[in-house]
Amino acid sequence: MPNLISSKNAIHNENALYYFKKTIIVHHVQKSMVKIFADARYKLYVNNTLVAVGPCKQSSETKYYDVVDISEYIRVGENEILLSVLQLTNSPYDYQEMFIESVIRSGDMVCCLWGNVGDVSVETDESWLVAKEKGLRFFFEKTYDAYSVTALCEHINPHYRNGLQFETAIKLREIYSYDEEQGTCSEIAIPLEKRKIPMMYFSSKPFVSCENNVYDAGKLTCGYLRLRCKGKGKAILTYAECRVFIEKDGSIRKRKRDDKQGVILGDFDIVEVDGNCFFEPFWMKTFRYVQLELQGDIEIEEIDYIETGYPIQVSDEYDFGDEKDNKLFDISVNTLKRCMHETYVDCPYYEQLQYTMDTHLQMLFTYQLTMDKALPEKAIDDFAKSYRVGGLTQSRYPTNKAQYILGFSMFYIMMLYEHEQRFADKEFLKKYLPIADGIIDWFAKRLDGYMVSRSNLWDFVDWAEGYDFGQIPTREPVAVYSLMFAYVLKKTSYLHKMLGNETPIYDALAERVISEVKERCFDEEKGLYADGPSKTHFAQHPQIWAVLCGMEKGESAKSLLLKSMDLTCKASSSWMFYYFRALEMVGMYDLVDKELDAFRGLLDLGCTTTPEWIGEDVRSECHAWSAVAIYEFTAKVLGVTYRENTITIQPYIGNRLQAKGYVATPKGMVYCAWSMKNSEFIIDLKLPEKCSAKLIMPNHTEIVAVSGTYKC
Repeated sequence: MPNLISSKNAIHNENALYYFKKTIIVHHVQKSMVKIFADARYKLYVNNTLVAVGPCKQSSETKYYDVVDISEYIRVGENEILLSVLQLTNSPYDYQEMFIESVIRSGDMVCCLWGNVGDVSVETDESWLVAKEKGLRFFFEKTYDAYSVTALCEHINPHYRNGLQFETAIKLREIYSYDEEQGTCSEIAIPLEKRKIPMMYFSSKPFVSCENNVYDAGKLTCGYLRLRCKGKGKAILTYAECRVFIEKDGSIRKRKRDDKQGVILGDFDIVEVDGNCFFEPFWMKTFRYVQLELQGDIEIEEIDYIETGYPIQVSDEYDFGDEKDNKLFDISVNTLKRCMHETYVDCPYYEQLQYTMDTHLQMLFTYQLTMDKALPEKAIDDFAKSYRVGGLTQSRYPTNKAQYILGFSMFYIMMLYEHEQRFADKEFLKKYLPIADGIIDWFAKRLDGYMVSRSNLWDFVDWAEGYDFGQIPTREPVAVYSLMFAYVLKKTSYLHKMLGNETPIYDALAERVISEVKERCFDEEKGLYADGPSKTHFAQHPQIWAVLCGMEKGESAKSLLLKSMDLTCKASSSWMFYYFRALEMVGMYDLVDKELDAFRGLLDLGCTTTPEWIGEDVRSECHAWSAVAIYEFTAKVLGVTYRENTITIQPYIGNRLQAKGYVATPKGMVYCAWSMKNSEFIIDLKLPEKCSAKLIMPNHTEIVAVSGTYKC
């Protein structure tokens, strides 16, 4: 293990920021690669330029080091390497002290760097200098939402930074040791693993406009603000997803997001100014608007930001035959991008946590846009590390505060199934399939008859009207969970068969679950499945999974879905994907276009991302489980999907006259451009080299297609 260094003044379990630096004389510029680890978070600067942020978010069992190419920042002569290292407490006395829940840490101040800078070999040791940032205070302060659990607001006086007192760093290798003979180690000395995903990208961006000291990025984004100013006074920087309206009763409502009559509310930083000042927050911010409130005599010299996120590349060559749909696709892609970092996140402004249900959908959307599977595979591995034998996977991970949502572990099994369908990677499947077995065993031992019973966990289903904080409003067995359980039983059985295993017990149990739900929950008079055996509450959700799990087919399935449209308790944004798949299965996909009108309405509201749900009382403006247009426009309108080693192209025409764009497959990018002219369907295809596809024409003719033009 490389040398860990710290400061002799470091205090365990303190929220603090330290700077470690070293000046290196380079005689020949050449390939320069360094490896970096820090217990909580670091920012690497080379010659005053931000180069990297990390380390990759880790679990309590796995700690990552990053490999960073700094070649383009190195010059002949003196080069300054600076690590800005964040120390975070892991045992808060107050819940609000637990900044950034998604960062698992030990509470220690430690870091290390090793590698080559130009022609010089470098490693952290006592030759490095360290200073504590004394002019910084982290704080959490409720603004207009009670659940901003990741706030890392900063109150900084750069005057203290200018007077930093650097001293010799101390080496901790002897203290934080790994005992090879006994195989024991302190928490911080867990052997490091190389980061499994790319480093995040950085891109300097200007604000597109400014009016009354409100800076507009043009769309919601994630990044690091940069403020250069001078004078004497105080600057308060407020980061807002959008403009909001304060009602007479004091409540907050979101209407038109860019309405200038709205106000700017959100998390904020405070910067004390005394002379020349440069401010860049340590932690990434999410914003469309930044409001700058100046107190005293301050002159703004420059303000911009560094955008950051997972380096996904998405083609901008597409047209879905309708300008509104093109814009809806834009904001959906922007939503997914803003929710992709070192993990997927449910929303980048608030929790910044990786949830199983969200991630299942985000992975499917990612698969349609890029061949990069690193982040999906890391997500599967992350949740695997949250699993404990005899239990469930956590509903969100990595996190310092464990949470379990009853149904979310079943989405983990769906992740494994979709990964196998796309990549057919048996070695990958072997590693994680035992966790699916453990999850099934947990549910099987807790059945009420053959139905999934309510638990002492959060039995969240959906933010649907009529549900109690996302849960069915009774304490009886849950029909929708039971049908989801039948679905994952069948999928897990399939996965075992892919590995040559036989699991007849799973298929048999699935049929028993289905039979019991039919017997206990179907209401003959209504022609619908109730949420539970008492048949006192009805929702769209069990109807959806009655179709998806194969319990209802044909005309009875159509009847269920049609009748469910009149229910009050209907699927919200997070369930639209599953609802659309059910409609697709029963041959009613034509209804999806009407359902998408609610998403198209976001454009009239000035949204630049898709929110957690659609309505006035919306918390997160950016929630990628709502980015369903990515899948619908690529997998259905363009018609390109990939399953079981086969590219299938079956465009959905609907009322469109044309569509074109690129869709990702494991074999490469597929370009599809089709049009309807005088009742003639024409499609141009560009397939990966040496690849063919199953092309299904509108008249249902099947063709083994290669790159070229086809008509019918």
